[in-house]
Amino acid sequence: MAGPDPDRLGRRSLLTGLALLPLAAAGLAGCSPRERTASQTSARTLSFTDDVRREVTLKLPVRRAVVFNRYTTEFVRAVAGTDVLVGVDIKAGSAYWPTITPQMFAGQGQTNPNFEAIVALRPDVVFFPRNSDWRGAADTLAPFGIPVVVLTCWDVLKHEENAALIGRIFEQPARAEKLGAFYRNYRNLLAERLEGVTRKRVYLEEVGDYKTLLKGSGWHDMIEQGGGLNVFGDVSILGQPAARGTVQGFQVDPEEILARRPEVIIKLQKGQYEPHAEAASRDILERLVARPGFAQLPAVRDGRVYHLSYYHASASSKIVGALQIAKWLYPDRFADVEPEAAMKTWLEQFQGVPYPSTGRYWTSLPILHGAKP
Repeated sequence: MAGPDPDRLGRRSLLTGLALLPLAAAGLAGCSPRERTASQTSARTLSFTDDVRREVTLKLPVRRAVVFNRYTTEFVRAVAGTDVLVGVDIKAGSAYWPTITPQMFAGQGQTNPNFEAIVALRPDVVFFPRNSDWRGAADTLAPFGIPVVVLTCWDVLKHEENAALIGRIFEQPARAEKLGAFYRNYRNLLAERLEGVTRKRVYLEEVGDYKTLLKGSGWHDMIEQGGGLNVFGDVSILGQPAARGTVQGFQVDPEEILARRPEVIIKLQKGQYEPHAEAASRDILERLVARPGFAQLPAVRDGRVYHLSYYHASASSKIVGALQIAKWLYPDRFADVEPEAAMKTWLEQFQGVPYPSTGRYWTSLPILHGAKP
């Protein structure tokens, strides 16, 4: 006979502990008469299908949200503002998130939420991306009447759909449309100018050495949208040893990179609001091109090796990253397009923070070797 499920037992124990929390009880059963009256008299609801095809119904208005994953938090900030954010997985103290306080911290990322903190925050909704343990979160929070919505705002292909849904949830359709239009205009520009190009082969490497991104990740779609051909886009994660990673970071052998002969190499830099120091980029790129056999790669021979910050690459569902890639791959077709201008708009108009006055979010090998950028 099979033994008890340890995950189920652990979750049951957690639920018992949560139910005994005075703060949680106050939030769920002891709200003020004014709050109870508003809840009882509101008959408005919103029903929709979320990112994993679950049917979800929310009570309106939604005024308190706990959000996991930076990309979704950016979307909520762009559409609904910061007042609705009561819990996040982002730590306080960042210039990019000036309104985040320590009291809002709801867990160590999307894979390790703090359910006691979430319940105490009394959210109307909790957002998780699809590459998280949203099932466990939904099961744990259901007894407290806290709905979980799966929304994946890093997905390049779902930007407009995600923006529109957030607009419906927070009843901000005009702001949602503005966010959708920002993306749509650049997506259409890319499609028009890339029509008929012979796609260049791109090797995109994660922060970790010899870790690439596969089909199924937003990074793969960013390469494709920017007119590139992911040299590892044909690799399926199915049947691969777990030790090699996931579509978001897959370990490859150096020989495989050499065999696929990329024409462009892009090395990702760990994301930060402030642009990375050029000296650090120089060191990373010089060590990359010095790897055994890399000198013979077309990308290295032609000086088409780049260091790119996550913040630049991932802005607005990675549309800014796609613009940057297209600019590098086909400079003649995108001579009048400035990806950093798009980044400035994203930061200042949609995120409410200033564009950094020093540095930039990318570095290229030609600059390092004294050639013109």
